[in-house]
This record gives sequence, structure tokens and C-alpha cells, in this order.
Amino acid sequence: MEITEDYKIQYAHITDVGCVRELNEDTLYCDDRLWLVADGMGGHACGEVASQLAAETISNEFSKSGQLPKAIEAAHQKIVEAAESGNGQFGMGTTVVALTSNNVNYQVSWVGDSRAYLWDKNKQQLTQLSEDHSLMVRLLKSGLISAEDAKNHPQRHMITQCLGSVEIENVLVDNYFGSWQAGQQILLCSDGLSDDVSEAAMVDILQLEISSQEKLAKLTDIAKNLGGRDNISIVLVDSPVQKVPSFWQKLKAVFVKSTN
Repeated sequence: MEITEDYKIQYAHITDVGCVRELNEDTLYCDDRLWLVADGMGGHACGEVASQLAAETISNEFSKSGQLPKAIEAAHQKIVEAAESGNGQFGMGTTVVALTSNNVNYQVSWVGDSRAYLWDKNKQQLTQLSEDHSLMVRLLKSGLISAEDAKNHPQRHMITQCLGSVEIENVLVDNYFGSWQAGQQILLCSDGLSDDVSEAAMVDILQLEISSQEKLAKLTDIAKNLGGRDNISIVLVDSPVQKVPSFWQKLKAVFVKSTN
């Protein structure tokens, strides 16, 4: 496998207000090195301000330091300060999941319950990389609740931390480190997708031989058909790793070229 010097990482993104909310409080950020989904919370308390501040601060701080967790921590402080100064309102907050890629290596960092999944086309396998910062995860880990009960628990949407929470002095940023393989994609999403669309349904769409943008449109449509109770935001990033042609593939290419 190799990465060609002129290869640019390909990605697609989409955001939709859904079927219930009047305002889209999600914010996306995408460039050649950083991709993120910020899911603002607060409604009238300016969740959209919190998510926009998170995206702006993380992208700016990351461009300076190259340290994603540090950039996310800075965003938390920025949102708290903004609320205190009247830019937005007290109680606004946001979750965030972000991806950065450097050559064959990548890092996923997150706070809250926005998620990152790894889709491996060759293995036809979808793996959740992030772990929700939520009450349900804590209860499941402690054995106090079953996975089946968690699906309909009245507090299933309660998260244990977010950017902008005045109850937390410093957020705990979790990280996942990996190496790209050919045929892989990383999907970042707000819980407007993951709450309503099962992993099996995601696989059904991701395995289709259509463009990434078309896949995201179909995933969004599924979430909306299931109620679209929240804003839906998704980013899908391709692996930069390309398969190296075998000796026989190269020989065949030369032969075909010479006969044309």
C-alpha cells in the first residue's frame, strides 16, 4: 500500500435540521487535516452558538499546536467564557467528535456522545471507535442495566460531559489512535443519526457502490423517515492509503497500453 504525493484525502459531509427541530444547532468543519461534528445543545440557550464556537476554536487552536485534545479543551473554556460575557446564554453547550489524519495515521478525539465509526469495505465491517460519555455507558459498564433496557431507558440521552458545562472545570477528552488501511472510511456523526439509525442499516448504505455524498443523503433520509427527532450531521472521510498494483497488474497495464 502507498500514499501518492498528489493524493488529497476525499470526504463528504451533510447536515440537516431533521423533522422536529426548528433550528439546526449542529456545526461541521472540514479541511485537508481536520474534520469535526459539533452537536450544540440548549435550544433557546444558544446551542448553535456553542457548536460554532467549538468548531472555530478547535480549528484555530489545532492549526497552531497540532494537538487535537488541547484544541478541544480550549473550546470548552471559550464557550464558558462566551456565556459569561453574554455571547450566547448560560447553559449552552456542545458535544464534539473530531478526526485528524497525518500520512497513514489518524486520531479521533471526542467529548460527549457524538460518534466516530470505522467502515472497512474489504471486511464489510462497521466498528464504533468512540465511546459515549453518557449515563447509559456508565450503567452498562457497571452491570446495573442490560443493553436491551438501555435502548428505551428514560435517561438514555443524558451525557456526563460536554463542552461549555459550567459544572466541569476541565473536560476529559478521549482519544483513539489508528492507522489507515486501503478501503476504509471514518464516519463522524451527531446523535441525530446514531440514535435512530442502527449499525446494520448504516452498513446497508455504506456498502453500496455509490458516491460518499449519495451515501450520506441516504443515511439522512433514513433518520428522517424514522422520525428525524434531532438535527442530523455526518462527515465521511476516505482513507488516503491506496492499494499498490501487483506485478501482474502492472504488466497487464503496460501490455494493454502497448496494444492501443
